[in-house]
Amino acid sequence: MRIYLIDDDEALRNGLREVLERAGHEVRVAENGLSARRTLRDWPVDLVICDMLMPDAEGFEVLRTVRTGSPGAKFVMISGASGELSGFLDRAPMLGADAVLQKPFAPQELLTLIDAVCGDATVSGSPVKSMG
Repeated sequence: MRIYLIDDDEALRNGLREVLERAGHEVRVAENGLSARRTLRDWPVDLVICDMLMPDAEGFEVLRTVRTGSPGAKFVMISGASGELSGFLDRAPMLGADAVLQKPFAPQELLTLIDAVCGDATVSGSPVKSMG
């Protein structure tokens, strides 16, 4: 499966990329929504995993781009937002996200969610360690 991972946290981005690649996925990453929106036009994806709050185009802007340019792609919104901002994550499905995941989460939680959202039988387990 072709997955595009967008998160401004470099350590999390690199860790999740490793988990997803070990599970057999082709993964590209971006550190912000602006970079992602440019790449999404040239690289068709099956799934986008995107942080909600980032500099240079937030997750909701990326979601809008995906729904317009790649309507068949699945979209998982992730966020570590707390307090009042955490309520925005709950709104993501109303705006077109297929699923949401609150940080921190274990890699296996993400792999299980991908399986549920995409029905991808190739998703396999990986060592669990907290991400985010």
